[in-house]
Amino acid sequence: MVARVARFEGVNVEVAKQTMDEADAIIRPLVEGLQGYSGHLELASEAGGYLSITFFESADDAASAERVFDEEMPRQLGELFGSWGGTRVDVTRYQVVGDERS
Repeated sequence: MVARVARFEGVNVEVAKQTMDEADAIIRPLVEGLQGYSGHLELASEAGGYLSITFFESADDAASAERVFDEEMPRQLGELFGSWGGTRVDVTRYQVVGDERS
């Protein structure tokens, strides 16, 4: 399993929390249709940091999804995403070597 981790800084966390359900209604159909999609996790810090972690079955699946993350998702989120502020500063893929969530 591979985790695609996108890191953002300078996010208005209060606005992000208030609009997360609206954003999820747009994002969910996009990511659930991606080949090898295995779930996601969104993390926010009060200091404006934000991690968007998307899980895929393979590195190839994660790589083939980049166009959706880079082009389609920002286009569909439009002003909603703009209201969050912040900047994406990094995208890294990690091999999942352990996962114990309940």
